[in-house]
Amino acid sequence: MQKIKLQAKVRDTSSKSDLKQLRKTGQVAGSVYGHGFDSVAISLELSDLVAAVKSEAGLHALMEMDIDGAPKKANGVVVIKNVQKDPVSRKLLHVDFQRVLMTETLSTETPINLIGSAIGVFHGGTLEHVMRTLNVRCLPDHIPSHIELDVTDIEIGHALHVSDLPLPEGVEALAQQDDVVVAVRQPTVKVEVVAEEGAAGEAAPEAPAAASE
Repeated sequence: MQKIKLQAKVRDTSSKSDLKQLRKTGQVAGSVYGHGFDSVAISLELSDLVAAVKSEAGLHALMEMDIDGAPKKANGVVVIKNVQKDPVSRKLLHVDFQRVLMTETLSTETPINLIGSAIGVFHGGTLEHVMRTLNVRCLPDHIPSHIELDVTDIEIGHALHVSDLPLPEGVEALAQQDDVVVAVRQPTVKVEVVAEEGAAGEAAPEAPAAASE
């Protein structure tokens, strides 16, 4: 996997006014941590970060980060570990980067994308995507951007499990092999209850009056 160059600089303060000013100038706040080094508060150009995550690797891209104002040992390969967004505007507020060693495995999460049209859905079933992401462990340059699972042959009442996922070589699933990823459920049948004449709870018809002598 190709490493993307990313330039950052040390951020001295973290007050709300400073963070707001950063965003006004097209920058985003972040931090870099891991492998025995102290966490370093940084800022970087939002446009550079967006370009990095728009690469084929997406959020799992390996980034060669150079931090202006930090000790040289603070630089190196990083991956995005966490992203914070404003709950209302969805604007990017903060990004956590984790330092990685290319020779050391790491744990991360990758999306599961379904392909094909399940035959069970054609027969009236409902497709249920139970597991949308998978926790995996692998070397940094083996991190898959996503995992594709073909659902074409799933019949009603059948499912595909973690054991059915086509994992790339060197990628280990951190989940039970029998965990359900996707299933086709039985169609829901609506039963309409029709009241019958003379059913319990209904008033009995009045008997005819006796004839007078």
